[in-house]
Amino acid sequence: MSRRYAWLELPLAVRGFIERAVGPVLSVESVSGPHTSSFAATVTTPTGSAFVKVAEEATAPLSARAQTSEVAASAVTGVLSPRLLSHGTVDGWRVLVFEHVEGRPLRLCLDSPDMVLVVGALDRIARIRPGRSAGLPSLVGRLRGHLPPGRTGPLYGNRLLHTDLTSANMIVRPDGRLSVVDWGQVALGPPWAEVGCLGANLVDVGHDLGEVRRWMWRFPDWRRASPTARRMLAEAMVGHTGDRATWWPLLTDPPIAG
Repeated sequence: MSRRYAWLELPLAVRGFIERAVGPVLSVESVSGPHTSSFAATVTTPTGSAFVKVAEEATAPLSARAQTSEVAASAVTGVLSPRLLSHGTVDGWRVLVFEHVEGRPLRLCLDSPDMVLVVGALDRIARIRPGRSAGLPSLVGRLRGHLPPGRTGPLYGNRLLHTDLTSANMIVRPDGRLSVVDWGQVALGPPWAEVGCLGANLVDVGHDLGEVRRWMWRFPDWRRASPTARRMLAEAMVGHTGDRATWWPLLTDPPIAG
């Protein structure tokens, strides 16, 4: 894991870049929990708050690369995600400054009323077709090292994929609207792959595999994907996660009736 920095440990030039974007920083609330950024926090200024992510390219190259994807995604997600207020590279540090979103983490639980918002988000994301000029990575490109040579066709697609829809990455605003954040794992691919990624996240947080499989089967895109394509994605994701997500192949079959 890359080193985490406190606000005053960031280079003066980086702090200056942030303050030119949002104003003098009066207070800093660091983000807790797992993340790969060198610095991630909500900063408060005389005019409001902003969310800041910083990655030191030398020590956090994966985070810096993810920030490049986030910048590209911000151009196509519209009101579904927070506005990107400013971004740039300062002396080897990548900096993103976002609109701060008030709200609570979505309750990612099959019996939660919040799941209505999740279904809506899946539909909205799947409708976005960024086009090649958007500069977004492809799902095939990300998983190529774990795919059968010459058999990548089923995972090609032109739809936007978040691929990391966790509770922490979906914020329910006070007015009930949903904001989807942290697009560092964004990719272009077939829309059914997003259903698979979300199903894996549901299993990861402790949901019964059979219940998750029945829930996933509600989505026409997932049902229409060929068994071969679903298995190909599952096997590639097991390799991509370093065998941490071994349940992926168990999600690909139709649910058992009953």
